Amino acid sequence: MDDLGFLVRSRSLRLLSDRGSAYRPGVLHRYRWRGHDIAYRPGTSDVSLIHDILLRGGGEYRPPAEVRREAQAVGVVLDIGANIGVSALYLSVVFPSAKIYAFEPVPENFAILRQNTEAVGRITAVMTALGAVDKSGPMYSSNDAANFGGFSLHEAGTDRRASQPVAVRNAQKEMDRLGIPAADVIKIDTEGSEWDILASLSGRFLGSTKLILGELHGRHDFALLHLLSHRFDIGVCKRVESRRSTFCALRRPAPLG
Repeated sequence: MDDLGFLVRSRSLRLLSDRGSAYRPGVLHRYRWRGHDIAYRPGTSDVSLIHDILLRGGGEYRPPAEVRREAQAVGVVLDIGANIGVSALYLSVVFPSAKIYAFEPVPENFAILRQNTEAVGRITAVMTALGAVDKSGPMYSSNDAANFGGFSLHEAGTDRRASQPVAVRNAQKEMDRLGIPAADVIKIDTEGSEWDILASLSGRFLGSTKLILGELHGRHDFALLHLLSHRFDIGVCKRVESRRSTFCALRRPAPLG
């Protein structure tokens, strides 16, 4: 990413400078976007999130055109792995009538998520990790110290020496607890827990969903894609050398007759 292109898109010398600065614990800067003051940590992955999602039209979380054309009909969106709320803010603009539930289990990320979304009444922040079963367990930090979006319940790509305990809740039970009977759109990026979460949702719940998009991380990816293929048309983008891929699953129209 060249500096000039970054500066043209962001119109912020501070954000550009913060992209290459050193991380300092406890320091927050703010970036103004569409009337929102977005808190972020200089020198971390937060800066890339702002650039890649807010300044580049959603990036990998940009819904396909057929969903955007019917954006007003989207009533509920799940943002699973919401980090500091950048994706939730983007989705709140794309789907202006939707209630958005933003799930983030890491306390430091969640505190910033709440700051960034509290002015948007349609966004509800939930501090929990979703999974297959109710449990408590370690959430490992990324092996890249500046990557605050790389926390994972699984070991790949993490620093096992750095972890913190988190509560994990069965995904369908958590939907029931929150009173969410269905979701039109699911954005998911959970560093390897995608299968655990989506396979735990009931068939009725998934059957109501129009679009699922986000990232996969090399853990039960093919099993998940097979599960979704019964109801959805699926696109996947992956480089051979990477365990990470992006995907988009669009529900097929009901057969005629």
